[in-house]
Amino acid sequence: MANFVLVHGAWHGGWCYRDTARALRAQGHTVVTPTHTGVGERTHLSNQAITLETHIRDVVGCIEWEDLDDIVLCGHSYGGMVITGVADRMHARVRALVYLDAFVPGHGDSLIGLIERALEPEVAAQFVGAFRGAALEGNSGMMQPIPAAMFNIAAQNQAWVDAKCVPQALATFEVPLLLSGGIDHVRQRHYILADGWDPSPFRHFAAKYDGADGWTVTRMPCSHDVMVDMPDELAAYLARLA
Repeated sequence: MANFVLVHGAWHGGWCYRDTARALRAQGHTVVTPTHTGVGERTHLSNQAITLETHIRDVVGCIEWEDLDDIVLCGHSYGGMVITGVADRMHARVRALVYLDAFVPGHGDSLIGLIERALEPEVAAQFVGAFRGAALEGNSGMMQPIPAAMFNIAAQNQAWVDAKCVPQALATFEVPLLLSGGIDHVRQRHYILADGWDPSPFRHFAAKYDGADGWTVTRMPCSHDVMVDMPDELAAYLARLA
């Protein structure tokens, strides 16, 4: 049996892994789904001063207080930024990293910087402009969630996702990630590309790591929110890593 730490993306919360976590627990695995400060059930702590560092510390604290090791650490979308920072600090506890349609940053990267490299300039400018516009036009630095339909989330799940997603601080997208090199000790890395929506910045990362040493790349015919639209299939993939 394995220890799974499932890390959500922007505007979401641990709630989005509900069905995937249920399927893994039914097989006897230990699963935790921490929620970042300011979103989900922790939305009462929301403020514009929250950064990527805050969310890295959220997950580090969860791992420490739950006494977890030999972890399969999975991050969705923005959560790829978070798990990279966590693994850099806690590499001795991490068995494998799973980037679920996620950003894969290096030292000094911010999410906005990665978008600008991963997409065509015109499309990247639209994304970045939308993020900053949604945060700065009367919203005090808080980005409004992108509607589920834009990620091609299944129609029957869109209302649930839209109801649960809440604003997130723009600073979490703008602050660069600082790495010490500890993540280099994590040799097992996996990338899951959600192949059912566009324009996706994540095709850039799937292409970059396809065939790279220490990496596997898998494609799933799904919207961006794989854990919402294909929870059992995701659980089956993760279970194989155990």
